[in-house]
Amino acid sequence: MTRPLNILVVDDDAENAESLAELFAMDNHKVIVAYDGQQAIEAFSLNKVDIGFFDVMMPGKNGVDSFIEIKQSHPEAKVYFMTGYSADDLLKTALEHGAMGVFGKPVDLPKVLDLIEEEAA
Repeated sequence: MTRPLNILVVDDDAENAESLAELFAMDNHKVIVAYDGQQAIEAFSLNKVDIGFFDVMMPGKNGVDSFIEIKQSHPEAKVYFMTGYSADDLLKTALEHGAMGVFGKPVDLPKVLDLIEEEAA
């Protein structure tokens, strides 16, 4: 039996965010959903987050800039990025600041679920 995780899903596409959140919730994880970078920062400051899945390209503060800000106050933050765009410079910056990895969109759900299972073990 795996322990339930607190998972933060950040995506400006509400449909993507909600479907990923629903998938995690079906495995009894607590899911927090944010729709932009500022909401992601606030969610991290208000909740214990075990792992996050952030969209890269969002209006306002993008996912990478939000992650870098989060890492300043939560150096233990574990975040994976999701993107449907070619954002090599942003992704390189994210990885240099400790991102766990990157998923293309559409996200490889079995791979994501395997990661969640490993984290919860």
